[in-house]
Amino acid sequence: MSTSIDNLRRLNNYPLGDHQAIMDMYVVSGRDVEYICIRMGMDPMDIVNLLEGYGEKLITDKGLDQSGKGRLGKLPRRLIDEYVEHFYPGIAADPVNDWITLEEYLNNQNPNWRME
Repeated sequence: MSTSIDNLRRLNNYPLGDHQAIMDMYVVSGRDVEYICIRMGMDPMDIVNLLEGYGEKLITDKGLDQSGKGRLGKLPRRLIDEYVEHFYPGIAADPVNDWITLEEYLNNQNPNWRME
C-alpha cells in the first residue's frame, strides 16, 4: 500500500528532481533512510513516505524494513527518472494501485529493462 493522499500532497512541496534523487539513492545506490534524510535535509518519515509513495514497502508490522535498498544496482538513472515523473508526487493510497512497483512498471513500459 502506498502512503496517504495527505502525505503525497505534502511531499508535492519537494521538486520532482528531489523525488527522483531519493528513489535513485534508495533503489539503485542502496543508501538507507538515515543517509538520505541527512543528504537531502529532510525528515526521515518524509523519506519513508516518499519512497512508499512510489510503491516501496518500508513500513511493516515489525517496523522499518529497508531490505529493498540497492536491489536494482545497475538500473539506469533515466528509468528511475521516467518512473518517478510518471507517478509524481506518488501513487495515491488506493488498493487499485497495489500492483504498482518500479519493477512492474518497467516490465510494462520497458520490457527489456533487465538487459540494459
